[in-house]
Amino acid sequence: MADLITLDEIEAARRGLPPDIRWTPLVPFSLDSAEVGSERLYLKLENLQVTGAYKPRAAFHILGSLTPEERRRGVVMSSSGNFAQAFAYAGKRLNIPVVVVMMENMSPYKIEAIRGYGTEIVFCENNYLARKPMMEKVASERGLLVMDTSEDRRVATGHAGIGMEILDDMPDVETVIVPVSSGGLIAGVASAIKLRNPKVRVVGVNPAGGAAAYESLQAGEPVVLDHWESMADGLSATRPGNFPFAHIQERVDDVVLVSEEEIADAFRILFSRAKILAEPAGAVTMAAWMTGKAGETGKTVAVVSGGNVTAETVSTLLAGELPVPIRQ
Repeated sequence: MADLITLDEIEAARRGLPPDIRWTPLVPFSLDSAEVGSERLYLKLENLQVTGAYKPRAAFHILGSLTPEERRRGVVMSSSGNFAQAFAYAGKRLNIPVVVVMMENMSPYKIEAIRGYGTEIVFCENNYLARKPMMEKVASERGLLVMDTSEDRRVATGHAGIGMEILDDMPDVETVIVPVSSGGLIAGVASAIKLRNPKVRVVGVNPAGGAAAYESLQAGEPVVLDHWESMADGLSATRPGNFPFAHIQERVDDVVLVSEEEIADAFRILFSRAKILAEPAGAVTMAAWMTGKAGETGKTVAVVSGGNVTAETVSTLLAGELPVPIRQ
């Protein structure tokens, strides 16, 4: 049994975050005018976090915990884009060298943003599991410290601050819906929620074409997908991490699947009704709520995890079409 993160760890990580980290808003959402004033869904707008996604809490927590020698060496990490931006930004602010390993087919928007922070990108083949060997190769060649974010407990501990904010802002929440990739986000949010109020349901969401956490729960252990295909590039894990998966098993009530069409519908209604620009990975929670797949949720918070999306994807979705999916 894994040594799960504790409330003391979560609170310590939260206290250590710099002023750069924004306490993101929790706003009501209504499907139509008749619902205004009696909303049951609220959006946790992590697309308004610095760098445009939820990742900086964990990036600052990890880099801030390094020893002086580790800071001098610098780090190499892998990402589908949002965590890379967070590490790039935090590394620049803390004066710690960062190198990022990414798959070649990741979002051009995210690649440009990472380079904008002055961070080097090393590309690997379009296979989620190819990232770690490339990361280790770069580390060996340059003497960098490897950051395996899929297994580092500081990732979930840092992300848990989102769950703390939700409960601080809405103590009577009944369900929290969270996107799932390798599992660090939901491990942290679910830990904060369940350790403070075990009665709150926590529901994870996978794209149907990338159901790594869902299939792993069915199998009772982490499994590797033989195929991943979705527009939700931020949820590109073909296998959940062992450490976050232990939290999913213990602290998450359900993981559900949404289709590409449902993600597209959720993107459009977030844009038109809430005036929120969410990347597809951030819209999966709205898709789960709109379709009823999250179950009877009561007073609900959907985590909109990011808004880093290309203009091409936005225009395609607003035209009522589906963008070309990422495949691996």
